[in-house]
Amino acid sequence: MKVLSLLASTLLTAGAAMAASSFVQTSGPQFTLDGKPFYFEGTNAYYLMTSDQSNVKQVFSDMKSLGLPVVRTWLFNLGSDSVWFQQWDSSSNKMVINDNSDTGLGRIDYIIQQAASQDIKLIFTLNNNWEDYGGMDYYVKNFGGTYHDDFYTNTEMIDSFKEYISHVLNRENSLTGVKYKDDPTIFGWEIANEPRCVGSGDFPASSNCSTTVTTAWIKEISEYIKSIDSNHLVAVGDEGFFNRKGESDYEYNGGSGMDFDAILALSSIDFGTFHLYPEAWSKGTDSSWSVQWIKDHAAAQADADKPVIMEEYGLSTDALRVAQYPVWQGTVEDEDLAADAFWQIAVPCSTMDGFGICASDNDIATTVTNHADAMAKK
Repeated sequence: MKVLSLLASTLLTAGAAMAASSFVQTSGPQFTLDGKPFYFEGTNAYYLMTSDQSNVKQVFSDMKSLGLPVVRTWLFNLGSDSVWFQQWDSSSNKMVINDNSDTGLGRIDYIIQQAASQDIKLIFTLNNNWEDYGGMDYYVKNFGGTYHDDFYTNTEMIDSFKEYISHVLNRENSLTGVKYKDDPTIFGWEIANEPRCVGSGDFPASSNCSTTVTTAWIKEISEYIKSIDSNHLVAVGDEGFFNRKGESDYEYNGGSGMDFDAILALSSIDFGTFHLYPEAWSKGTDSSWSVQWIKDHAAAQADADKPVIMEEYGLSTDALRVAQYPVWQGTVEDEDLAADAFWQIAVPCSTMDGFGICASDNDIATTVTNHADAMAKK
């Protein structure tokens, strides 16, 4: 028993020692780390929460080889029968949280520990607009809602989401002994992936949903996170859709129910996020629309005097990626955007959702490393 206690103590100390040395901060439109500007190219790996430990380690090893210091990943999984973080309990009519090391939040403990060992920072996203892994509609369904945007206005749903946020932020890592809210391995928290008035499930948007509704919800949730955690940066995880008068494009006219400028102006939001998928958004594969999209967000970064990340971007083939990514990434560099993160690094190596990039794919890997090097030298 004493031997086990000593071993546990040693592991906790070693795990804590591996934690990255300082928190990411902001200074005007830049991120900073250890008092120096921190420009970076990062990546996404949403699947870490369900990956086995060998693949988690491989993701971080591949990131290290490509020069990628930041990864964005999911910290939500609702209703699954295998790995799950939240599940509806019909006997108590409430959400329950799974802290199990094999099937629950204990898996995140390992992800944080391994990221720290490779000096990699983690951006954790706390919910999903889409029905993948449960998302907002899981709340709407189980709390008896009617519309997707009930998640933004229903007090019971908001309080339940806050309970989950508090539980996560105050969780003590079983491998390092460090609470999540105190761990500098974590870059920051994002409220939800790609929030809009409409989702992808059975619940439509109500006629009452608007940019005013979503911005008020973002303000409430971001302020709540700040009330618990004063160490970490907070962002939304949105697609960067504007709400500008006289615009016909869905991405610019507020039709999504999102207002990038209003959100970035909130004092409880530390940095902005935007995504870029010209094929899915019917913009074609010519670079002109995409380049202007990046420039417009760089201008918003300057106006708000806060960093902005192009935190998801993707094209569906290697040929398109090799041709277009250098143009997009060059615009990021030229416009002095704070950071970007492609969707997504693939482990095991595969096309995944059609956008997967493998460290062994020489042509696109060279594109990635060249840009990562340029950002790191800024």
